[in-house]
Amino acid sequence: MTWSLRALWHSPTFTTWGSLLVRLASVVALLPVVLVRFTPAEVAVWQLLSALFLLGLMLDYGLAPTFVRLLSYARAGMAPEAMGRIAGNRDTTATSATRSPEQALAALRRVIGSMHWLYPRLAWVVTGLLLGLGSWALLRPVSQVPQPLHAWLAWAVVMLSFQVALWGGLFGAALQGMNRIAELRRWEIAFGLLQVLTSVVALAFGAGILELLAVYQLWTVLGIWRNARLLARLHPDIASAPTLPDPAVLAAARSPAWRSVVGVLCSTGVIQLSGVYYSQILPAAQVASWLLALRLAMVVSQFSQAPLYTKLPWMAEQHAAGRRDDVLAAASRGMRLSHIVFVMGALAAAIAAPPLLAWVDSQTAFVSGPVFAVLALAFFAERLGAMHIQLYSLTNHVVWHIANGITGAIVIGLTLVLGPELGLMAFPLAMLAGYAGFYVPYAMHRSRRAFSLPLLTFERRASLLPALALGVGMAISLAWTGGR
Repeated sequence: MTWSLRALWHSPTFTTWGSLLVRLASVVALLPVVLVRFTPAEVAVWQLLSALFLLGLMLDYGLAPTFVRLLSYARAGMAPEAMGRIAGNRDTTATSATRSPEQALAALRRVIGSMHWLYPRLAWVVTGLLLGLGSWALLRPVSQVPQPLHAWLAWAVVMLSFQVALWGGLFGAALQGMNRIAELRRWEIAFGLLQVLTSVVALAFGAGILELLAVYQLWTVLGIWRNARLLARLHPDIASAPTLPDPAVLAAARSPAWRSVVGVLCSTGVIQLSGVYYSQILPAAQVASWLLALRLAMVVSQFSQAPLYTKLPWMAEQHAAGRRDDVLAAASRGMRLSHIVFVMGALAAAIAAPPLLAWVDSQTAFVSGPVFAVLALAFFAERLGAMHIQLYSLTNHVVWHIANGITGAIVIGLTLVLGPELGLMAFPLAMLAGYAGFYVPYAMHRSRRAFSLPLLTFERRASLLPALALGVGMAISLAWTGGR
């Protein structure tokens, strides 16, 4: 038992699940109170503020994987000058690697120094852009709440904490790149629990949107300070790297980074913008229902990422060293477990969410069963394609801008066409069509060619049974509820 607990304590996958469970606690513990206490208009504004915050962090979601990959290459002994595109079908030790620990440390410091230079500058630019877009998107929803001034002040709190969070994203990326995922996630669990606890206490004392977000976002800022301290304690030799833009590092990061950022904006960004779109054309009650269902689906999706995504720094290091078979074995195991976790979470949400909302006497209803079923299938397709994209990205040739750009255009176009007729069903159908019709085939094609992947055999082990289980489970759920 002691060994098992120790193994879980040091497991990147289980500590990541723990961190995500704490995020889920904000849905399970905090959201029901919000749904009961706040009007549907206030719920819509609160959810929209959260969506805009996450939308702004899309930049870091694109930057972080790039620098995690470069740090992993450096840990394998590769100099920044050699961190260009790396062939996927490799079976020998990388000839470009430098094996000296001193050279590896020098490479790590060059990457960290470039991150220190780049992140603050990007934070200022993105904050300005988000301030304009977010303020416009909030005009109509804020006008429907009882205290519009408090809602605008809450938006100011979100923007301030966002700038700190985006700038401080470099510390989380650095810890992941150094394969310190377990340590990072353990602290996220502790701070996340305090965040949920203090938020619930604030609500118990009558907090409104402004007070709730002030308490909630305070822990976001404290989390940045914590990550900076953790990096300095675990790796003082690289944390002290001078703030300096290294030309070789920036050259290796430039193309993958901007492609990743565009890709994330066209995938997660488009998904988050669905709430903004619906807030302009639908009543506040329906917008609140959609944002609630979307948040649950995204939590399930994020939770399912851990088995593969926590292995990516290690896989990048092994790939830089030329150990292709080890990489593919880890990818197969990670994808299979990720799909299983997603199916279990999606079915649990579909079955449990409506009765739970009724039990707490929520003022916000859940979306209909068919809408959530299609949304779950769409997210499964997104996960399937995204994991193949992550596998291909180990080569440092990033095609997220193509895969997600075309998919995002399909999703937006179909949503605009279907929205006036289908309402809330429009976006899930458009998302399913875009991801299943283009994203998945394109991603599989890329990873198959790069790694000489036996695709049918690989997918039979990794995704076939979970996909069947999800389809059958959703059909049973709809039959059980009468399709409501």
